[in-house]
Amino acid sequence: MPVFDTMTVTVALVGFAFGGVVKGVTGIGLPIVAMAVLSSFLPAPLVLGLLTLPIALTNLWMVVQSGNMMEPLRRFWPMVACFLVFIWVGARIVVNIDPNTLFGLLGAVVVLFTTTSFLTPAMRVPPSAEKWAGALAGTLGGVLGGLSTIWGPPMVMYLVMLRLPKETFIRTIGLTWFVGSIPLIAAYVDNGILTADVAPLSLLACVPGLAGMWVGQKIRGRIDQETFRKALLITLFVIGLNLIRRAVF
Repeated sequence: MPVFDTMTVTVALVGFAFGGVVKGVTGIGLPIVAMAVLSSFLPAPLVLGLLTLPIALTNLWMVVQSGNMMEPLRRFWPMVACFLVFIWVGARIVVNIDPNTLFGLLGAVVVLFTTTSFLTPAMRVPPSAEKWAGALAGTLGGVLGGLSTIWGPPMVMYLVMLRLPKETFIRTIGLTWFVGSIPLIAAYVDNGILTADVAPLSLLACVPGLAGMWVGQKIRGRIDQETFRKALLITLFVIGLNLIRRAVF
């Protein structure tokens, strides 16, 4: 089992807790926050392994609290189906590919999208394009998620343009992200990223992640729809900048 010094453990726990707060408020952000902290002093494969179980359990919590869990599947099944297929593809090739180019391109798209959304908040996906746009978002999110555990940006951009009410958005994100974590775990076990040594540490990281999420959910309950939309776009903008940073440095 990897051995960490006290400072590394403390910083990692704070990173997961803060990531949980961001996720509790917006439904996304735990992997990108925790990865930004951990990747500064831990190797990438170990960071991916540590992130795996917190991703699954925090999204399971969102699913349990969401109410009608079948509603997102009925509307967004093309996105979910493509996501499940391509997250396995991305996770299988993660050990053999340099994803920097993908990170850079996606980061630029995310930054452009969020900036445009602030300037033109009426931007939407028309009903006639919902299914094929959802399938495309699921495909891109799956590949990126398998490579990095950060699968949110393409699907979040799609859902933002649908102008979903905040609780419907959270319900959709929670179910989709949890379903996606299952093939991710299987693939990471298969390719040696989530090992018997790393799994207990990943499970321990769930504690600060869930605690932070609880705090974030309390904050979300006190904000209105427009504030939620802006918080989500700001989070997505930061994710885009971080993807560009990873591609360059």
